[in-house]
Amino acid sequence: MEKEAQISISIRDGKIEVSGSETFVREQIEAFKEIILKTLSTVPPEPVLPQPPIVGGPTSVAPIGGPTSEYQNVLALDGDQVKILKAIPGKNKVEKTVNAALIYLHGKSLKGEESATFKEIRKVCEEHACLDTGNFSGTMKEHKELFLVTGSGKSQVAKLTHPGKTQAVALVKELNVL
Repeated sequence: MEKEAQISISIRDGKIEVSGSETFVREQIEAFKEIILKTLSTVPPEPVLPQPPIVGGPTSVAPIGGPTSEYQNVLALDGDQVKILKAIPGKNKVEKTVNAALIYLHGKSLKGEESATFKEIRKVCEEHACLDTGNFSGTMKEHKELFLVTGSGKSQVAKLTHPGKTQAVALVKELNVL
């Protein structure tokens, strides 16, 4: 018996989905190979939608980098604090904690600040209901490929590594789509 196979392609949600036996899926890929390759090479740029102006006093929420900020649908400034506007993706608290830290640290870097205290990141996780109080520090330290952690106890600070920056940018770009 053949294994069930599936392919899903989204040329900016034009989408092609094929599922069935491995042979069937392989045949469909071959049949549409030229069209898929041609379409992939001509993906249109994402549309830039106008954003309404943000009104308010000195503590109003504003996109980082001003109203034309590249990530205005995900990150904003509330006074001098970075705020994450979207729900944090992830299947569990560990994934959400890591993603919250990536997004937050990226937002801080857009402000010219390369690090954040664990206290700041914990607050973000708390605001997004993904804080696992007993495991937070361990979760951050486990992901050495993404975060440089310095200090100890309450003075711990996290900074993105190069792979962390790459992953943070990809995550923020993905969330920035309306």
